[in-house]
Amino acid sequence: MIYSKFGTALTLISKTESASILSIQATSGGTSDTREYKLADLKADGGPAEITDAIAKLPMKVFENATGRRRKPIY
Repeated sequence: MIYSKFGTALTLISKTESASILSIQATSGGTSDTREYKLADLKADGGPAEITDAIAKLPMKVFENATGRRRKPIY
């Protein structure tokens, strides 16, 4: 079981990696609210090996293709 640094049980959803920083998207406490956690903020009953195994099985987060969507200047 994976927990936040505050002891809340997490359901892992996906992962992202940007500039060699790994972030995990997860829900907590049975809510549908998705939050992002840093790898250092995760705890597990089985220690770091359990966290590494769980993260290896996660899919990468899919981002919406923003082609054609540009910010309009404010006048």
